Amino acid sequence: MRFFIYNLPIIFLFLFSACRQETTQMVSADSTSTLQAEIQLRLAQKRELNQLRRQFINSSVGRSIARYKPIIKKYSKRYGFDWRLIAAQIAKESGFRTKARSHVGARGLMQIMPGTAREISKELDIKYIMKNPRENITAGIYHLQKQYKHFPDARKDNRIKLALASYNCGAGRIFDAQTIARYYRRPGNRWDTVSPYLTMLKKSDWQLHLQVWPSGKPQYGYFYGYNETINYVENIWTLYKAYQRIL
Repeated sequence: MRFFIYNLPIIFLFLFSACRQETTQMVSADSTSTLQAEIQLRLAQKRELNQLRRQFINSSVGRSIARYKPIIKKYSKRYGFDWRLIAAQIAKESGFRTKARSHVGARGLMQIMPGTAREISKELDIKYIMKNPRENITAGIYHLQKQYKHFPDARKDNRIKLALASYNCGAGRIFDAQTIARYYRRPGNRWDTVSPYLTMLKKSDWQLHLQVWPSGKPQYGYFYGYNETINYVENIWTLYKAYQRIL
């Protein structure tokens, strides 16, 4: 269910802003007219930010976000998410292509698998998740919130990242990685400490598995898509932070 759309101008904006902050710190330290130099830099940064914002709003992804913003905001608020996070997730999942379909059969803006769609259809009493873009968004946000509930001991940012990872590869993979993290006495409620252990769910890691699980293998089976999941979370998070600056 994993598409590839990644908005380079937005990433540039995010990185550009970080660079401008570093430049401001350097000027503040070295310039004899610190305050004036800082004001000039902030004004220039604001102008360039506004220009990039206008460019983004007029882009295809920007127009798509505007089109679906009411439904995204409605259900993001209902389920406790920043709507810009959901916009970033949709941009990553499908690039706002309503007829997007992955090689494993996931469909729609939020790339929902058929089995997941059937479950959510019963829980929310909606019928056209795989065909109706608005129902697809509704179901996707609801499904993300279900993943979020799996990690009550994590702080908000880490909880969201763990939920995104779970949305991508299934909660079981994350549970297994958490189990290995705890085996090594590492926090199981932080994405940065859990994510490296996703790479240790391969069959070739059987010696470790013998130490961790009585059965000698991960509870939820072997996993080889760890790079995709790790990149999925990091890409969405970077895009989300960029969207926070311009939306």
